[in-house]
Formats: sequence, structure tokens, C-alpha cells
Amino acid sequence: MKQLFLTSSANVVLADIAKYLPLKPNEYNFAFINTAAEPEEGEHTWVTDDKNELIKLGFNVDEFSITNKTISELKQKLQDKNGIFMCGGNRFYLLNQMIKTGFDKILLDKIEKGLIYIGSSAGSMILGDNLNLVATTDDKMKASDLNSNGLKYIDLVIQPHWGDESLKDEYFKFFNNMYNVNAKLILLRNNQYIYFNGDNYIINQVN
Repeated sequence: MKQLFLTSSANVVLADIAKYLPLKPNEYNFAFINTAAEPEEGEHTWVTDDKNELIKLGFNVDEFSITNKTISELKQKLQDKNGIFMCGGNRFYLLNQMIKTGFDKILLDKIEKGLIYIGSSAGSMILGDNLNLVATTDDKMKASDLNSNGLKYIDLVIQPHWGDESLKDEYFKFFNNMYNVNAKLILLRNNQYIYFNGDNYIINQVN
């Protein structure tokens, strides 16, 4: 049964997520995948914040990228893992690397077998469909050959960082796209996350 925790800014809500996990944090070995941050310039503070919060809570963390790895290498990296944490960054680049390496199929198989998945921002978006509602918040040219619009593992379209002042202009520029889309659209704030337990889900908010 799948257990997904889809966040906007994971470090804000990880302590609350830990309450829903069947094991204690120190019993989890998480693959911490930083691939989405690779094309982003400057310091990847969101990656550091998420990783530090996981470690603070007691989780065991193995940070790596899937880029240029073979299927065999990826399976080996996940062999001792019972959780995957997918960082935020460029959602188009992340999805492209997942498809190129075959990690998309490995990931969905692992989730179906009960591996815990935590996504942050782009790491949440890629499981759904329609990455283009507010397309300019990420550079699509970082994955110019991408021919997919999401893994469609869940029937939601997630827009993270709703209410974040720094993205207000971008969101309002594409408001018509969001308003008219025929989809289950979730506008997810930084202090909220979606918890999938099997096919059922709830949206939790941390005050």
C-alpha cells in the first residue's frame, strides 16, 4: 500500500509527517535525491534545510543524484532503503532525468511495495500530471527534450508554495491556466502537505 507525503517545503512539515510513519525515524534509511537542484544556480539552501531537518529528527540519510546512473546502480543504491526523499528544484529537469535513467519505473515499483516517499516541491509535482500551469517558475529549457508532463501516478495537479510572496506575480500571471484547468488542482502552502495512505489522502496543515 502506497504511503506518500507530498510537501511544498518539506523542512517546515517533516516533524508532523514523522507522527504518521509506522516506524521511528532512526529505523528509516532514506535515499535523499538532490537531482532537481542540479540546474539551479546559487546555493541550494532548500536542499540543505530539508536534509538537516531529516537528520535532526533522527532519520538516516544517503544523499545522491540519479543523473547518469544505470538501472543497476540505482537498484543497488536503493537496496537497503525503506524511504525516498525527492528534493525540490527544476521539475522538468527532474522528470527528464527520471525517465532517461529508468528511475521512474523503479520508483513506482518501490512505492507500490510499501517504500515511504516524501516529495518536496518539484519532488511532489512530478508524481501527478500537468507541470505547465505556471511553467515559468522553472526553466523548461533545462529539459528541452522532455516529452512527458508528469508520471500520472496520482490524479492530482500540485502547485507548491501557494501564498509565497516571491511567487505571487508568477502565479497571478498564469491564473487563467489554473482557473480553467479540468483537473484536481491542489494549491499547496509551505506549511501544508498531502498524505496518501493507499488511495485515500488528506491535506494536513502545520500551524
